[in-house]
Amino acid sequence: MIVTNRHTGADFRLPHADQVQVDTFPAESPVVALYRYWQSIVPEPGALPGRQHLDPLDIDTAAMPWMFFMDVLREADGTYDYLYRVVGTGNVALVGKDATGKRANDAFGRVHSAFVLGTFDQTVESAVPTFWIGGAPHERFGDIILHRALFPMAGDGRTVDMLLCIAVPWPVP
Repeated sequence: MIVTNRHTGADFRLPHADQVQVDTFPAESPVVALYRYWQSIVPEPGALPGRQHLDPLDIDTAAMPWMFFMDVLREADGTYDYLYRVVGTGNVALVGKDATGKRANDAFGRVHSAFVLGTFDQTVESAVPTFWIGGAPHERFGDIILHRALFPMAGDGRTVDMLLCIAVPWPVP
């Protein structure tokens, strides 16, 4: 999305995404592989898997570099923030920095975090996986297309306390 600064007249690009269904992605997409894995660890109908159900050895290796895990932080004012627990090497290389151990609000600029946080919040509140195709400006590669998915996780099976996420540039480099 191109936005014009009303004070300077300069154009700049904003990240954007459209919510889609999982079947929008090619069958060979790492997003689809991670979705299948997430489905396979659901402990019982109507419950969400938790961290205790994860076994990285069972996750498709094509998905691993593009994954990241986030703890859901419930703030006193009722809003959310997210703590990056682990960020895959592909995402670190793509973004050019490692957000592991940082809050989402602090890891990226205000414009980028507002865009990303909205999709995280939606997934936490709905407690169902969400899927996105979007674009983002990139200093080295120009505009890139990202295939994203956010999977809610809950240690108690109900209250989302973690997000299992994937963001893959498409086509995969």
